[in-house]
Amino acid sequence: MASTSNMPQPWIGLITKKIKEENGCMVVSGLCFTRFIGGRGPLDTRQVRIDVTTKKNAAQISFGSRYGLPGPKASRVNSYRLVIDLKEARDFDIQNKLLVIYKDQYEGFIAYDVRDRRTGQNKNGPLFIHDGVTIYLKQNKYNRVFLTVRDTNRYDSPEEQARLEKAAKNAEALKDRDIIFMYEKHCAKYEESASVLYEKLIDMGYDNVYFVVDKSIPAVRDLPEKYKKNLIDKDSDKHLEYFFASDKFISTETLEHALQLRVANKAAMDKITKDPLSYVFLQHGPTYMISLNKENRSGFLKKPWMKLHKTVVSSELEAQHFIELGGMERDDLYITGMAKFDRAFRHEGADRVVIMPTWRRWELNQAREDITQTNYYKMMRLMYDSVPAELKDKVTILPHPLMAERFADIAQSGAAEDAEMCSKIIVPDSYENVLRDTEVLITDYSSISYDAFYRGAKVVFYWAEKDECMTHYGEGTKLMLNLDNVFGPVAMNGEEITAAVKENYGAAQRKDYLDKYRKIIEFHDGKNTERIIEHLIKDGVIKAN
Repeated sequence: MASTSNMPQPWIGLITKKIKEENGCMVVSGLCFTRFIGGRGPLDTRQVRIDVTTKKNAAQISFGSRYGLPGPKASRVNSYRLVIDLKEARDFDIQNKLLVIYKDQYEGFIAYDVRDRRTGQNKNGPLFIHDGVTIYLKQNKYNRVFLTVRDTNRYDSPEEQARLEKAAKNAEALKDRDIIFMYEKHCAKYEESASVLYEKLIDMGYDNVYFVVDKSIPAVRDLPEKYKKNLIDKDSDKHLEYFFASDKFISTETLEHALQLRVANKAAMDKITKDPLSYVFLQHGPTYMISLNKENRSGFLKKPWMKLHKTVVSSELEAQHFIELGGMERDDLYITGMAKFDRAFRHEGADRVVIMPTWRRWELNQAREDITQTNYYKMMRLMYDSVPAELKDKVTILPHPLMAERFADIAQSGAAEDAEMCSKIIVPDSYENVLRDTEVLITDYSSISYDAFYRGAKVVFYWAEKDECMTHYGEGTKLMLNLDNVFGPVAMNGEEITAAVKENYGAAQRKDYLDKYRKIIEFHDGKNTERIIEHLIKDGVIKAN
């Protein structure tokens, strides 16, 4: 079933909704408008079904009457009842737009609240929590209904929701302070560009710069005392209050990571999607990988409500990616190189064969039930099995952090061949230490390939499933790397992986790969951090000392 922008769209606009759990299902009921966008005539509700991208008839919908009563602007008023099986929903994607399919050929959507017209107000329904999974309806920025299915997080509980509301109030007393709020992934890491920049700013005497992190991790415990004084413990009251009080954020991650990814709290979501903030995105890896021209990549793009939004890029080529496919202006970009590369090095005698494919968001919930049945796991098996026998003892496997926990029991209870592979899996406190010992990296299209190559390692890319994966990001999404600019051999099967590892292990980086790489990663002088700070001063994010 195909849908194009010039075809009429079936539309359901919710006027009222009552959401409850009933017999293991989420039941949504109330009044709605129905109509065609770009079409004529009433919507025949007997011809409507509700899909998500990964499943037909993902929800069952019924109406009080076939066509409803006449309403404003060619719409009809009707009652509705939407039923979603919570057990079935566990296998959906993390974020699922509820698609209105009409006569099996027209695709439309459900508006979360007709009063909000085309703009979302960060609303969400009640949270249904079962066995570590939280499921709820949410309103996206275009006022469309999405079903979120994710691991339960600490801020889902009523007590933690109350903490957020209290922190938002307490933050009012801190609003006159010039707080610069810094963090890395999930406010739990201290190894990327944000930590490098933070330490440089502390060295320069900036005492209004704060870094939120889990203070128990080794990377923080071993820090000199001068850097510890402005650390804020993740999930502390101070973390929450400074989050709401600050209007300057500098990070390797999107704003959602400043508190809790996919937090279901209106005050928190209003903070990051409506407040006129200054936000500098340092990047955790070059974004010259998955193209930026699709909605599910929008977290990296310029936010029009922000006072200032800048992104660090590593070359003119990467800048063009943001300009041409991300809709940014050149003035939105700091073409400086990433701060973390200023400290990147590799140990003499590095000898590890590291396997690290990127995660597959669309398989995360399936992995919760049985990761061995996912294509992600099967790809990893292929990569491991293809490493030459004489190098098997050199293998380290790094699953994406969101997949890693799914491997926990396999080493003990899985088949012998699975147990052998899983014994090579580690979940490091820091990828930095692994990269310092990497001789060859095997990946699909993870941005860690840039880090590994920068240090002198060789990269083997496996692309047999590339096109299929791109379709899950959305129609028209492409990999920015291609056969003309990729900086390592491309394998399409296990035999080609084996040959590529044999050829590259212990060899020097090929000049043609180096030339291609340096068009994407332009700066190699160790002064990226200094260039970033010059831009921060120029833009008034920090004051000149």
